[in-house]
Amino acid sequence: MLSHLELRHVMEVAFRPTICKCTISPDGLMSIELRNPETHIPELTMTGISTAKLSGGRAIAALVGEIKDEARRVKAADKDEIKRQG
Repeated sequence: MLSHLELRHVMEVAFRPTICKCTISPDGLMSIELRNPETHIPELTMTGISTAKLSGGRAIAALVGEIKDEARRVKAADKDEIKRQG
């Protein structure tokens, strides 16, 4: 199992070029904030992610994939909202 420091690093690197800030509480709950690399505007924030089952590369890769999918959904919804307003 990775240490919290190692897991934070893996998560933050996985989202490049998007800026990712990963924090892990002492009780093992992770928060992820993704920001646009050009504007630094937050694109997605997820909290309360349990690190208990993130013991291997596959589990971490699956989580990264889920977060990337969610970020894409949020961006698509934002674009749709802008189109409706414009």
